[in-house]
Amino acid sequence: MRCYYVLVHGVLDWHVAGPDQDGHPRPRGFYCHRYVPASDAERAIRAAFGRVRRNFERRFDWLTDQHASLRLEVEEMAVVPLYNLLRRRNPGHAFYTQD
Repeated sequence: MRCYYVLVHGVLDWHVAGPDQDGHPRPRGFYCHRYVPASDAERAIRAAFGRVRRNFERRFDWLTDQHASLRLEVEEMAVVPLYNLLRRRNPGHAFYTQD
């Protein structure tokens, strides 16, 4: 078992036009990272994507209300020391509005 650092890029494809109800521009995407234990890189990617998607759906109703669809991509990945699994989880997302 290894510990993987996975930097995830989420791309939001909006099905509604214009700004949100508060007048703010809708985010085009976000970046976040996860430390995941896995036996290989493919499983690490699946685990990281699952965690990101579950957290995203729990915090935002954009997907469940079908206002947007989400594509996840790996930006960066590395095997890191196991002690990284002991770090406090960071479920945040760094959003951006323009490409």
